[in-house]
Amino acid sequence: MTSGILAAIPIKPFGVAKARLAPMLDGRQRRELGRAMARRTATAAADAGARIAIVTGDAGVAGWARSFGYLVVAEGDGTGSGLDRAAAAATAEATRMRCRWAIIHADLPLVTPGALRKVFRAAQANLVLVPSYNGGTNIVAGGTTAFQFSYGPASFHRHLRSHPEATVICDSRLALDLDTATDLSLAATRPYGTWLRRHVA
Repeated sequence: MTSGILAAIPIKPFGVAKARLAPMLDGRQRRELGRAMARRTATAAADAGARIAIVTGDAGVAGWARSFGYLVVAEGDGTGSGLDRAAAAATAEATRMRCRWAIIHADLPLVTPGALRKVFRAAQANLVLVPSYNGGTNIVAGGTTAFQFSYGPASFHRHLRSHPEATVICDSRLALDLDTATDLSLAATRPYGTWLRRHVA
């Protein structure tokens, strides 16, 4: 384990996520793709040395997570978006465990252990922000600095404005989160995205 970092991956119910992929994939295919991406992201984080926590409010996702031996953290209640609440619940769990944390989107089709290892190493010394290609925040990692999550469009700029001291890591393997049919087609052409071609087909 990389200096005790908890890699927390928020996951919505597989049956309702990724509705914007409907032009290419039906409901069953979207569920299969969601599970495959979440599993790949979790495996990459584990291979990079982290302990895995799946953050969810869905019983089906929780059962899926436990089948792989992952820690399950309840999404929690409160104000803000579901992702904000999930991230806050994960950091609270990491504080209880006395370890550092990384909030990682589940839908990173090009993620690799090497890319995450770089993030985890940097997070030992400073807060880390990893932007998405379209201005979101695909990873936040830290542990000693209080952090107010503000996900949604242009979240990277809000997060950086609140924490200008953060280390920013731009990595093509972490920048693409798969939301649309265009994202799926693009990711399938990349070296680390060839596994997606069966889903595109």
